[in-house]
Amino acid sequence: MSGRRVLGLCAVLTCLGLVAGCGTGGDTGKPAGPSAVPLVSTGELPAAEPGEVHLFGINDLHGNLQPPEGSNGKVGAYTAGGAAYLAAHLAQLKAAYPDSAVLAAGDNIGASPLLSSLFHDEPTIDFMNSLGVAASAVGNHEFDHGVAELRRIQQGGCAADGCTPGQPFTGAAFPYLAANVTDADGQLPPGLRPWTLLVVGGHKIGVVGTVTPDTEHIVMPDGIRGYHFGDETAAIDKYVPEMKQAGAETVVALLHDGGSQQGGGTVDYNGCAGISPNVKALADKTDGAVSVLFTAHSHQAYNCTLSGKVVTQAASFGRLITDVTLRFHDGKVDAHAVNRVVTRDITPAPAAAQLVDYYAGQSKPRAERVIGSATGALPADPAPAGDSPLGDVIADSMLDAMANTRAVAAFMNPGGVRAGLTGGDITYAQAYTVQPFGNQVVAVALTGQQILNLLEQQWDNVSKPAVLSVAGITYAYSDSAPKGHKVIGDSVRIAGQPLNPTVSYRVSTNNFLAAGGDGFSVFTQGADTQVGPIDLDALETYLRAHTALAPPQSRIEKK
Repeated sequence: MSGRRVLGLCAVLTCLGLVAGCGTGGDTGKPAGPSAVPLVSTGELPAAEPGEVHLFGINDLHGNLQPPEGSNGKVGAYTAGGAAYLAAHLAQLKAAYPDSAVLAAGDNIGASPLLSSLFHDEPTIDFMNSLGVAASAVGNHEFDHGVAELRRIQQGGCAADGCTPGQPFTGAAFPYLAANVTDADGQLPPGLRPWTLLVVGGHKIGVVGTVTPDTEHIVMPDGIRGYHFGDETAAIDKYVPEMKQAGAETVVALLHDGGSQQGGGTVDYNGCAGISPNVKALADKTDGAVSVLFTAHSHQAYNCTLSGKVVTQAASFGRLITDVTLRFHDGKVDAHAVNRVVTRDITPAPAAAQLVDYYAGQSKPRAERVIGSATGALPADPAPAGDSPLGDVIADSMLDAMANTRAVAAFMNPGGVRAGLTGGDITYAQAYTVQPFGNQVVAVALTGQQILNLLEQQWDNVSKPAVLSVAGITYAYSDSAPKGHKVIGDSVRIAGQPLNPTVSYRVSTNNFLAAGGDGFSVFTQGADTQVGPIDLDALETYLRAHTALAPPQSRIEKK
């Protein structure tokens, strides 16, 4: 690790209020309340048995190097997360279980806080290198900036805007695995692998990685053009013979896909209550040679045994570590897992703390700059009709940014609004957390009929219904109406006038949607595309011009 990479570096989702679970090992603290279950962390670890191997899994870190705040930094009543604490807990686990390896199930980077994303997520890769991560699945967010940037993340080199700060980035020291991502010739993205072989405690373990097939609908289409995101279990099964031929005694799958526990009340993060059917299907369909499935993507916590396989997920943001024990005997392997909370009641790891402090110092002047204010909270959560107050403000900013093109309306996708604003002064860091992707604002010409078709596509979305936040347009819809007929046609007003299906209107959006992202293919039918500023720059300009911004009323009516 170079001098600039921290002086040598010597060594929104859902269910964020998970309550700590009892698990099957670790230290037991005082319950936080009558309905809470005891804490499981890394104190008083049981002694390793001879020949025992441990795998430590994390997922969906999303560049959260500083301790995440609010509900994002909780596991139930327990405060959790932060790179320096994650490193410290992993050090305790490694000391107890030296025959071990660290694995990641994707979304290590992308949609990251300013401290990481301002530097192209290089700080997060540096941190993961310092942990000694042995392999990671790709997540959908690893593709946020396209296949070419993912290759740079894997292999190193300067970003397009240069090397900042200091010396060139050396890349991930661990392999990114993408078994189900192929081009028309069946080739993986450059620099990536389908699987790798680990030797831990004298035992050979095949590790294969996949990412949700939904990736092609939720990242920038231009960045992944030509690549297909295939069935995950089929991809895993395809490579099992290769791994066994290479000597693998068992196979572990890193799947950037997952589900959640169902039902009300206290959620045990080491439980498997009413696990969603897609998780069970992943276990059912995967080759019997696979003993463990580390899942991800849904930011949930669970610990299951399904179809004879251990199936786990460690929530998100570095708040949990999945500790999997493998015991080899008679040509077989027994697997067992426990999710452990990354508490903040231990001494943080000095090297990781040094890394975080270094990049915090580098980003501080820009992060703390006040760029606007709001008279009240601007939530990212949807209003009853589906648009969000903050999403509508972002749509306002995109409409203003393209006013010189005579744009009359704007559309913002809900998945692009990564956090809300609490009101009062708004700093650059807060705005960056809201819009970390660096998308370009664009304007395209659509006919009135195409705009109607676009609005109807909100209920055709591949992942889930996605109501767009809007500016310059108002309308009503009937949720009970059949698909294709939900928008009440004569309710649509654009620039204050009834929508004319035959008239061409210029509308503003981001280049993710303009390329057909989130399944909004109507945007690709637009004509005369014009390019504006980066979305974050447009938002900053808008906030500076509208001081003491009042939260907007919804522009959509749900009948």
